[in-house]
Amino acid sequence: MRTILLTVVMVFFAAVSFAENDYLTGRIMQKLKRGVINVVSAPLEIPREMKQHWDDGGSEPIKKTAYLFGGLVKGLTYMVGRVGSGIWDVVTLNLDIPENNEPLMKPDYVWSDARD
Repeated sequence: MRTILLTVVMVFFAAVSFAENDYLTGRIMQKLKRGVINVVSAPLEIPREMKQHWDDGGSEPIKKTAYLFGGLVKGLTYMVGRVGSGIWDVVTLNLDIPENNEPLMKPDYVWSDARD
């Protein structure tokens, strides 16, 4: 009886250990994927913001040009932020920083629609 109880306890703790390990591996792989993709795709912030500002520029050519320049500046700024966010994700793979594996920059990726 003691052997069976000991075996059950060992299997239980082994299962908990494997479950925690799978969670950590999944979290680490998610942060690694997000970090690498953000570093590589960061230059896409420039045309994205330029297009968005072009659409907001109205119909006058001078306004469109001004909005296009504003989109360039904003795209460059977002690109730097996205590269920093990607590097941060790769550097802090093993740490739970920020909590719940949240990205530093929203949205997670350039092609996601939601901007805060």
